[in-house]
Amino acid sequence: MPTMLRSDAPAKCCSYCGGRDHDYEDCPKRKTDAERQKETPGNASQPAAAAAGEIR
Repeated sequence: MPTMLRSDAPAKCCSYCGGRDHDYEDCPKRKTDAERQKETPGNASQPAAAAAGEIR
């Protein structure tokens, strides 16, 4: 019966994007999204304002 190959390295899986070649801390999409959010600081408050009915 063939045996399964076992690696000593733990499996990687990014919880942010689902990628299997990196961990959450090394996620390029997460870093890009964080930088994009810093560039547009007004976007963070818009959903709360829309929920309150302030945006017309």
